[in-house]
Amino acid sequence: MRVVVFGATGPTGRLVLRKALAAGHEVTAYARSAAKLEPATGLHVIVGELTDVAAIRHAVEGHDAVISVLGPTGKSKGTPVADGMRHIVQTMAQAGVRRLIATATTSAQDRHDRFSVSFWLAMRLVKAFAGNAYDEILGVAEAIRTSTLDWTLVRLPMLSDKPCGHPAATGYVGDPSIKLFSMSREPLAEFLVAQLNDVRWIGKSPAVSNGS
Repeated sequence: MRVVVFGATGPTGRLVLRKALAAGHEVTAYARSAAKLEPATGLHVIVGELTDVAAIRHAVEGHDAVISVLGPTGKSKGTPVADGMRHIVQTMAQAGVRRLIATATTSAQDRHDRFSVSFWLAMRLVKAFAGNAYDEILGVAEAIRTSTLDWTLVRLPMLSDKPCGHPAATGYVGDPSIKLFSMSREPLAEFLVAQLNDVRWIGKSPAVSNGS
């Protein structure tokens, strides 16, 4: 496939690039600076901001799918990530690119989630101390879920660079297999790239964590 990756220069994004290229996909990275990415066979870079609709359109047109690992930092003003996702979704619809795999956090709740004390406490902390990041996550989820695209919204716990020898566990909040504070970037990147050829989670918002 021809795949566009947004958020490609972060630690998770670089892993997604590597996994997608290793799987034989032709990959376009959309980034603020090409200098942050190492050249690789099959990798193209388009430089642009999330506010640049023309550059986003240039990146998306002619591709088969989009993977977004964009995420808020809580330090910016307004909702630049959510606004950027709205631009991406709109541009994909206009360009006829239907497959979108994107990440959010479990702050974007799903109707299949069940009550969890640890999740409830975590949400209270996020709302109290995460600045605008909480609103950003909800805005990203809304932009994706209300679109007409073939979307999968992958909801994450806290990420780490620690190695994990198991595939990602998938389910919903409240499932015993989902650990709200445990996700290694390696299996996450593998799961995201695998969704390019997997239809089981289209139109769904799975929570993921380290498997065991």
